[in-house]
Amino acid sequence: MARAIECTACGAAFDAIWGFPFLGHYEVEDVLGLIEIAANAREDNTYAERDDVERLEELLRMYHEAGDREAFRANCADEFVRAPWFANRYSEYSSFRALAAGVRLADRDVLDVGAGSGYDTLRLVRAGGRVTALEYNPVLIRRGRGVVPEARWVGGFAHVLPFERETFDVVCCNAALHHMRDVPAAMREMLRVLRPGGWLITTGDPFRADHVGEELEFDVFNGHPDVLLGVNESIPRFGTLVEALLANESRLDVTLLAADLHSPKLWHRLRIRGRDEWSLASAGLLSKVSGSVSIRARVRGSLSIASATQRRSALPAGEYARVLSDYDAALSSLLPLLPETHVDTDFPGRRQTKFELLNGWQKPSPDGAARTGYRRARWVLTRPDDVHSLRFRVRGLGSTTNRAELQVYVGGSLAATTPLAESWSDVAASLDSVQPGSRFLCELRAVPESPDAVSFDDYRFAIRDRCFV
Repeated sequence: MARAIECTACGAAFDAIWGFPFLGHYEVEDVLGLIEIAANAREDNTYAERDDVERLEELLRMYHEAGDREAFRANCADEFVRAPWFANRYSEYSSFRALAAGVRLADRDVLDVGAGSGYDTLRLVRAGGRVTALEYNPVLIRRGRGVVPEARWVGGFAHVLPFERETFDVVCCNAALHHMRDVPAAMREMLRVLRPGGWLITTGDPFRADHVGEELEFDVFNGHPDVLLGVNESIPRFGTLVEALLANESRLDVTLLAADLHSPKLWHRLRIRGRDEWSLASAGLLSKVSGSVSIRARVRGSLSIASATQRRSALPAGEYARVLSDYDAALSSLLPLLPETHVDTDFPGRRQTKFELLNGWQKPSPDGAARTGYRRARWVLTRPDDVHSLRFRVRGLGSTTNRAELQVYVGGSLAATTPLAESWSDVAASLDSVQPGSRFLCELRAVPESPDAVSFDDYRFAIRDRCFV
């Protein structure tokens, strides 16, 4: 329902999507997040069900209370316990338990920011909170409402929370800050909506030293399948996580739980003073190392934080939600939003960018001759006048026992196919469906013969000598 909700104060209008209000709109700066939404909407993704969420929560509790956790994992028949993500889930769970100790949730107004599909929302509901779940991805909200219908689900953005100041008693944000485009603004907004005496709890966010650039992210995520498929992970600088806390330090009581601390230059683990719990006064020291952090902040008095506002809409949320059932249409709808810096970029290129990473391209090779794509790698290009095809050379990097095919899609339509062999082969994709001078999306998809038994390398392919002809 387009423009179903209108603000009587300023006249801004918002959409209702699949039965929930989306109180915000997408801006040009959200393009990386919009790619992530399209990645989450793909058919081969899996979503949580209520039974799965309850099952995981019970396993985390049992594991936490086990006298011998290694023995528990060895003897537990549930496959969740041996999943590669279980350790991260437990770290978030144990951090929340530690920070929420003494924080009353029952009969309190609780905001869950970056609620996803409801894993942590259910925990807050079960604790007796009156929970509002905020999420920027309409697909995840639709799923989350089915998983935790007891919560009030709202579409919106952490850096412009659609709530009045001093509205909530507790604000929680689990492993979500590092997905946000403006971490300091999100932290300010979460503090703004807390009542005096209220609590902010964030858990499970990685961070890098303040003097370390985004090259660290590229090193960490270069072989991360989900990131290469578009999930917008990041490793924010420590200073961005605590900027809003430091600005309001006189009216906050802050506890930091830091883990996995190590020097950004020396990758061996570095336990600083043997501590996990830190005060905000230790921010200067923590800003020199990398690790992960969880935060608890109690608001002692009213905070004078002005409400944030959005700039001009680039894409109404309802319009984007309408095309999310069609993967190619969802990606193509983003073409008008892209700044020129993301279009017609040099290939193979010399340096990695976040946009290229999320579009399936690993770091350029040192010799600059070729570049490796993973599973679904994309170019955003403009068709020049008087050309009819896009040509390049490709070879597969997977095993010889599991043959794969490269499918080339132009504007969502299949334009060429070729086997992914060990040796280089030539590919020519027709551009007749694209108007000269128009932007178009070219996606290269690796499709193994046996998709049920593939390795990471079976989805990788090298590309060189791209040109228009």
